[in-house]
Amino acid sequence: MYAVLHPPNFFAQAAAHQRPELRKRPFALLDGEPPAEIVVAANKAARALGVEAGMTRLQAESFPEVVALSRKLKDEASAQMILHTIVCLFSPRIEYVEKYPGTYALDIEGMNRLYGDAEQLATKLRQSTMAAGFLANVAIAENFHAAVCLALGRTGVSVALPGCEAEAMRDLPLRVLSLEPQHEEIFQSWGIRTCGELAALAETDLIARIGQTGKKLHSLARGEWPHLMFPIEPSFEEGLIERMELDHPVEILEPLLFLLARMTDALLERVKLKARAIASLRVVLNVDGDKLHERIVRPALPLQDRPTLLKLLQLDLETHPPSAAILGLELHAQSAAPYRAQHGLFLPQAPEPGRLEITLARLRKLVGEQRVGSPELTDDHRPNAFRMIPFAPPPPARSEKQSLSVPTALRVSRPPQAVGVVLTGNAPAQVFWEGQKYIVREIAGPWRVSGQWWSEANWCREEWDVRLGTETAERVCRIAFDPSSRCWYVQGTYD
Repeated sequence: MYAVLHPPNFFAQAAAHQRPELRKRPFALLDGEPPAEIVVAANKAARALGVEAGMTRLQAESFPEVVALSRKLKDEASAQMILHTIVCLFSPRIEYVEKYPGTYALDIEGMNRLYGDAEQLATKLRQSTMAAGFLANVAIAENFHAAVCLALGRTGVSVALPGCEAEAMRDLPLRVLSLEPQHEEIFQSWGIRTCGELAALAETDLIARIGQTGKKLHSLARGEWPHLMFPIEPSFEEGLIERMELDHPVEILEPLLFLLARMTDALLERVKLKARAIASLRVVLNVDGDKLHERIVRPALPLQDRPTLLKLLQLDLETHPPSAAILGLELHAQSAAPYRAQHGLFLPQAPEPGRLEITLARLRKLVGEQRVGSPELTDDHRPNAFRMIPFAPPPPARSEKQSLSVPTALRVSRPPQAVGVVLTGNAPAQVFWEGQKYIVREIAGPWRVSGQWWSEANWCREEWDVRLGTETAERVCRIAFDPSSRCWYVQGTYD
C-alpha cells in the first residue's frame, strides 16, 4: 500500500509559509533573469484576478492588487525539509516524486498497527501537514501511480480499495497522467476528457494509433502500471561525523588525542562496514573565544589503519597547534575505496604507504610544509620556477605501446656556476670553467629574456647555447650573461 502526500501549488505555499502576511493578499512568484521574468506560481486570490503561470512581470504588475515577488529557493528548501520530517514520522520507506514539487510517496505496509487503517493514517498525515502550515492532499492505493493520480486530482483524503483503482480514477481529468502536448491534443480531438473514458478504449486500438505510449497511458488510467520504488536513503558520507562537547577546556594535546582516538575508531567501524577506507580527516576545534581551528589530513592513499591515522593527526596538530583552549571538537571523514596493489614476485619491496606518510608528516613538521613534496613547474616565464606539491601515487601504467623517444635534457646547475668568457665581437669565443680553458666550436643565440619588471625581483639575461671543446673533451651547455652583475654563468649542461 502506498500513501501519497501532495501539497498543491507548492511554490506559492512555500513562499507564504515564510511570510505569513502574504496569506491574505494576492501574490505571484516570478523566476528568471530580469527583465525576462515570468510567473511560475500564484496563490488562489491572484488566480481569481486573472494571473496565470507564464505571464511576464509587466503583465503581472498590470494587476494593481497583485504583489509580484521573486522566487527564493531557500524558502522552498525549508518547506520541503518540513514536509520530509513529517512523512518520516509515518513510514521508514519514502520516495520523493520529483515530477511534482513537494510530493512524497510512503510505503505504509504494516503501519496500521501504529496509525489504524488506511483512512485513519491518511487523515492523521494530512492533519500533521496542515498543523505545520501546509495544505495537502493525501491518497492511498495499492498501486503507486494510482495513489499519485488521486492525490493530484482530488482534494482532501482519498482511499482506493485494492482492485478498485480503475473505479476510483474514473472521474479524474487526464491532466493527472502528465500527458505530452501531442497526446493531449490527440485525446482532446477524440473527445477523451477523463481517465475512465481513456480506460474504456481498446488497448490494441490505442497502441495501433499512438504506439507503445498508448499501452502505458491505458494502464495508468486503469491504475495498473507497475512501479519499482526507490526509497530515500540517508547519505553515507553525511553520517561520517563525530562531535563532542567538553565539560572543561583542554589546553594539552595528549587528552585531545585520547578523544580523537575514540572518534576515529567509531568512524573506522562505519567505513569498514561498507568495505571502504578513510581518504581524509577534517578536525574542527572550537577554541575559546568562539573561534574555529580547522585542519585537514589527507593520506596519499585511503587507509584503514588506526595508528597511522592517529599519528598523522598528532603530527599535524603539533605543527599547527590551536591558539587557545579547546571547548569542543568535530571529526569529519571522507571515505574512498581501499587501495589495492598487486606486487610482482621479482620487484623490490616498496615502503608501506602508512609508514611513508608518517615520515613525510615528520619532515613537514621539521622543515616546513613548503619544503616537502614533489616539484612542479609553475606557469611562469621565469626559468626554473617551480613549487612543491604533495606526493601522489603514480598513474596506472598504460597498456598500449609508446613510441621510444629520447629528448635532449638540460641538467640545470643550482646555483649557476660563475665562469669567465672571452668575447669576439659580441659573441663568446672562449670559456674558462673549473680551471680549464674551452674553445667555443658552435654557438646559438643570444636569447634575451626578462620578466617581472613591475616588482623588485625583476630579472633579465642573455642566454647562449654553446658547444665547448678541448683537445680531449667536449661539452654542450647553456651560458648566460647577467647585465645587473656583469657576470657570466653556466645555466646547465645538456645530456
